[in-house]
Amino acid sequence: MTNQSLSFKSLREKHPRFVYQGYDWKLANDELVISFDFLLEPDITFKPKINISPVTQENIDSIPKEVLDKWIFNLGMIELFSYWKVAASREILVKAGPLSRKQIDWWKDLLIRGMGEYFYTNKINFNRDDFIKISSDHTSRRPSFKFKPTREYLVPIGGGKDSALVTNLLAEKGISYDTLLSFPQSPAAMQIAGNKQIFEIKREFDPKLFELNKNGYLNGHTPFSARLAFEGSIVALLLGHKGILLANEFSANEGNVPYLGTIINHQYSKTFDFENKFRSYVADNLGSSPEYLSILRPLTELQIAALFAQNPRFHNVFRSCNRGQQENKWCCDCPKCLFVFTILYPFLEEKELVGPIFPENLFEKESIVEVSKELMGLDSTKPFECVGTHEETQAAFYLSIKKWQKNNPGKELPIVLKEVNKKVLTNIPDLDKTAELLLCFWNKEHNLDESLEKIIKEAVEKICKGKND
Repeated sequence: MTNQSLSFKSLREKHPRFVYQGYDWKLANDELVISFDFLLEPDITFKPKINISPVTQENIDSIPKEVLDKWIFNLGMIELFSYWKVAASREILVKAGPLSRKQIDWWKDLLIRGMGEYFYTNKINFNRDDFIKISSDHTSRRPSFKFKPTREYLVPIGGGKDSALVTNLLAEKGISYDTLLSFPQSPAAMQIAGNKQIFEIKREFDPKLFELNKNGYLNGHTPFSARLAFEGSIVALLLGHKGILLANEFSANEGNVPYLGTIINHQYSKTFDFENKFRSYVADNLGSSPEYLSILRPLTELQIAALFAQNPRFHNVFRSCNRGQQENKWCCDCPKCLFVFTILYPFLEEKELVGPIFPENLFEKESIVEVSKELMGLDSTKPFECVGTHEETQAAFYLSIKKWQKNNPGKELPIVLKEVNKKVLTNIPDLDKTAELLLCFWNKEHNLDESLEKIIKEAVEKICKGKND
């Protein structure tokens, strides 16, 4: 093999079938060690592991083995996406456990929607009739176990402003929660988790995956949040949490780019569509379990930024930049950095934003002008990052310009704001009204109970000048 990319067609011919052969788990030193056995036919095996800690024997004994087996088997289904993608085999044969026809349809739907960015970047036609077949020889049965929670919420922490805001909101109301960290994790996530009980998920890739990538096999984005849904549910089930509280917002529902008659969404597994489908899948096939929902679902990214700005607790800690997160820094060149800088600028003084959070003023960087246009929709492809909608970004730039002009009367706008204003915003009417509507926005499509809904509505009232109904 060479280090040149191999063709999609040749890889599918060479590796026509991917087999989920089995899984295993054991408890060792208060750590649940899960291993999977995958085969890329004819002869490439993968044996990845996922370790969850701390888990005690008492936790294991609190649920029937049949229930834990079912959850771990399903975790293997989402884990296999990372290995199937190297050749995109036309068949996935599931020998490890039972899948009904309805479950198979669910997994095909998640594969197509959740792997959209991978298909787009590798120019793969996922609409062809023979694209993927998932088969299983087993018959699935829903367990009759009745889950009885003993703890409040489990909150996954990613290191960005969204999960930091969730912990702020819960702390303000005195609501008990534990935190979940998925490693390799950023230093920011560790600091946001603080002194709360931390549960850790450590993923061990099979090194052959990276060897194949180096030798031209396919690579690309997989739905991280879908894997987190299964991982987090297993942790919450074992530890007795009544629910997993995500920090996924309304804005995640907007896609990135049209491709082959559909809209590719980098954030698909953060969408309300996935949230509801996952909840239904669990109810239909895995039975009584902790509730899975996002507490920030009613909100836009602009609202989240406004609320986050009000509490300085994590301002100098959080890191949202995917390029620099592991090194605990902002790269200051990517779409995510510019987006976060822009939505925070209207709600913080410049001395609070530049220095304590970002090392430089991104509005003064000529090299990032094109990125600003991509964020606002002038490019056919919205950046493959977890950023807000085009409308939200336009409103954030508008508010940033107004604030800059107020603080710097008579001075010329910095280069990014100058170009944004000239090339985009002057052609968009009523941006002041749009910004106000976004700050008073309320998305009624959510899964919050009355108590959680009240927390978010009270938060919105702090930033909304109008009346929120």
